[in-house]
Amino acid sequence: MTGKDRKDARNGRTAWKRYGAVFMAGIFLAGTAAAGTALSGPDTVLAEEEERLTLNVVDEEETEKPAEDSTEAETEEALEEETEDTTEEETEEARESSASGQIGAVETGDSQVVATDVSAIVENCMPSVVSVTNSSIQEAEPYYGADENEAESSVSGVIISQNEEELLIATDSYIVADSNDLQVTFSVDYGDAEEETVAARVKGMDHTYGLAVIAVQLSDIPEEIYGQLKVAAFGSSADLKTGQAVIALSNEPGYGQRVTSGIISTTDCRMEFDDLDTELFMIDASVNYASSGGAVLNTNGEVIGITIAAQSGEGSGVDGYAVPIDTAAPVLERLSNKETRDRLDDSERGYLGATVVNVSADAKELYNMPEGAFVYEVEEDSAAEEAGIKKGDIITMFDGETVTSSTDLIEKISYYEAGETVTIELQTANNGGYESREVEVTLQEGTVKETETEDNTDAENNF
Repeated sequence: MTGKDRKDARNGRTAWKRYGAVFMAGIFLAGTAAAGTALSGPDTVLAEEEERLTLNVVDEEETEKPAEDSTEAETEEALEEETEDTTEEETEEARESSASGQIGAVETGDSQVVATDVSAIVENCMPSVVSVTNSSIQEAEPYYGADENEAESSVSGVIISQNEEELLIATDSYIVADSNDLQVTFSVDYGDAEEETVAARVKGMDHTYGLAVIAVQLSDIPEEIYGQLKVAAFGSSADLKTGQAVIALSNEPGYGQRVTSGIISTTDCRMEFDDLDTELFMIDASVNYASSGGAVLNTNGEVIGITIAAQSGEGSGVDGYAVPIDTAAPVLERLSNKETRDRLDDSERGYLGATVVNVSADAKELYNMPEGAFVYEVEEDSAAEEAGIKKGDIITMFDGETVTSSTDLIEKISYYEAGETVTIELQTANNGGYESREVEVTLQEGTVKETETEDNTDAENNF
């Protein structure tokens, strides 16, 4: 028998079943109609049966919860009996339905899944979260006669305190690097986006922890907005546990107020990211780069970490890390008490009169050199020479802030005017090791120059 013959035979059997069933149903309906007429009178009309497309609408009666006095054991027993009652005939009907091109319906019923509602925590804590946008000038290839471009980047921030004149905000330290124009947008319901955004200035930054504090003048905040803002409540990160529930809050351009939740994936980790060098914990809550500087909360609505979003490896996604709040709090307090400053252009900023380079990773490992800005050369009669800074010294602190590289040092100095006196901490080589000393330096006028070292591995920064 050919394939066509087998198909015709199968169709014939299917047709016999279909039309035979219709014929039998017709006999049954005719008899029922006659009986119905005799019982219900002439006003009863039987509608002709019509085939219709129906939706899989859940019947509320079918999904009612079991009675309170029904025990879990009774429920399981009923389910087992219901399963046993599934006859071979019903199974055959399911096969025929599948063969006719109809897919099965999704089964619904009482679910034991519990969804966590964090809306109350979000409503209470979101007014303490802001968006921070930085406009900066970055070097570019000199196409079309221009070698500088204006770039914009954004992260989140957390309101941590206020003084008599300023609202203080913790954020990601890298957002304030090379900043020309910092703007803060508040997470409030005001209706005027321009009024919700105000200018901000830098208090201080520490790249070792990836943290910075910026300030907004209270006089720049409209009263209607100020009345809705809140200062975040700090919890403790001393007893964090893997698997502990967390909530990540951020305020991101294009998204606005953003909430994700998850758990702590690990409580003790590090990542290699520029100058960052501190212990972190990792969360599985979804984050992106604009989440950096946002708040990680416990289920009490307390801040237990400041988010740092980073790519863990080539081709990988963005991972959510956080600086534990017990680590961050002292850093933020120190930065909050610094003088608020504006970034100065090259004609106004102060200079040391020295050339510095980065301490390479190899040098740190081979010679046990501390991290900082290595003094490659000191100019005669310069501010650095007068303060006692010598070639081979490593600058590790500038005005109370950790220095992680030559670029970091120059960035910090760019907020100080010529003529200001600052304290610098140095590490000086001594008998195969390094000893710490402090000097007072009065910054001079000058210009920044960038060349290359003899081995062309590090840029020399003359400032």
